[in-house]
Amino acid sequence: MDNTTPPLNALKVFDAVVRFGSMSKAAIELGIAPSSVTQHIRNLEDYVGGDLFDRTANAIALNARGKAYSKSILTAFDSIHQATGAIFREISDAPLRISCVPTLAGPWLAEQLAVIKNEFPEQEIRCEFSPALADFASDEVDLAIRYGAGDYPGATTELIYTDVLAPVCAPETVAKLNGPDDLGECLRLDSVESAPSGLSIWRYWASLAGGDALEKRLEAKSPWILQSAAFSIEVLQSVPSVAILERAMVQPHLDRGLLVSPFDMWVSAPYGYYIVTSNRRVLQPSAKRLKALLKRSIKDHCHLPE
Repeated sequence: MDNTTPPLNALKVFDAVVRFGSMSKAAIELGIAPSSVTQHIRNLEDYVGGDLFDRTANAIALNARGKAYSKSILTAFDSIHQATGAIFREISDAPLRISCVPTLAGPWLAEQLAVIKNEFPEQEIRCEFSPALADFASDEVDLAIRYGAGDYPGATTELIYTDVLAPVCAPETVAKLNGPDDLGECLRLDSVESAPSGLSIWRYWASLAGGDALEKRLEAKSPWILQSAAFSIEVLQSVPSVAILERAMVQPHLDRGLLVSPFDMWVSAPYGYYIVTSNRRVLQPSAKRLKALLKRSIKDHCHLPE
């Protein structure tokens, strides 16, 4: 950095002191201690090589040097504020772009988008469903919901929930299942999602629920691979089959008796659901609101304890 450019934090404090005419008021505005304000001003004066304020026992006032300096500094900060405000307005006028895993494409997300529509009636909304991580640079996605380990380079991630999973099927299919070993003889619906080390969801579940023998029993690939949990639920009720699904997705169907968990052998899911945002882009107000709604409402959606 050019040695004629003073510390930016000190300039920010100087700007606040000049605007408010008081170090104590500047401290309140900036949310820092009065002693920190004093130190920043001293650092700035040391940097420029001279006092910028005349000091008395109870007050400070800009001296001639400080007045000349502040005129340019405040003009520069005004330009920064105006330029940033222009970007905020541009972002606020842009469409709200959402990318979500197909598993969560359902009533829960629709309910949150309805809130956004009511609170931001002019907001344009664009929503896509994909298991692949959004490219924030080229796709201009504001907010993504992804299932995985949460390691997304160039992005900020927040875990919103993890679930448990188990085999589920229609009540009519249960009669064909005397035990977990019988799963090897029935139609098993598989998922595009995999577990650590590339294990299929079936092998992952079997290794935790029944050990090596059951995993070996279920190592054959399924002829049916589906991307959407909602569609898998529909298939289960139409085709004699079994799928491994997360409890949050199937609990309403279990409660109504439309599906059953034949062995009630639930294990922790290998990954969790994350809200993913770009760490280089400022979220527009509607995106910030949607993020807060998703985090707050997920507990009820997934029947999670507080």
